[in-house]
Amino acid sequence: MQSVQRRFGKPRTADESQVAVLLKDFDDADKMLSRIIEAAKAWRDAWVDILTVQQRLAYDFQDMYSPIVESSESNEGHEARDTPKPIILRTVKLQQAYAELKDDLLDEVNMVDTRIVKPAMDAREHIQPLKKTIKRRADKKARRGGLFHS
Repeated sequence: MQSVQRRFGKPRTADESQVAVLLKDFDDADKMLSRIIEAAKAWRDAWVDILTVQQRLAYDFQDMYSPIVESSESNEGHEARDTPKPIILRTVKLQQAYAELKDDLLDEVNMVDTRIVKPAMDAREHIQPLKKTIKRRADKKARRGGLFHS
């Protein structure tokens, strides 16, 4: 009977409403940190994909302009020509430049984990015990208040 009176019979006090607001703020902070973590990871993954595609594209150019090995079949009416050396050299340099760019930028992009994702995850971990403590305090206070005021 006391628990029914405690839940339904008593109006909320100012302290209980402040606790509810505080718990909601903790929930909002947790949701915001989750969104930050997800967005930062998506941003990092997108950049890794962009850098990989660029490097593959440069590699494919190099592969496309490299000399073609002739087959044993006769190609009547078609005379094979080698790709001019300047074009081959440019594609090799382009592929090397993209490989270096990918390596350099991957270091920067992976810093997102240490500078954004990890601190946000740490903050989420630190919020949870505070939230539980406040909730336990409010529950204990409600139980004690129900015993004395009934």
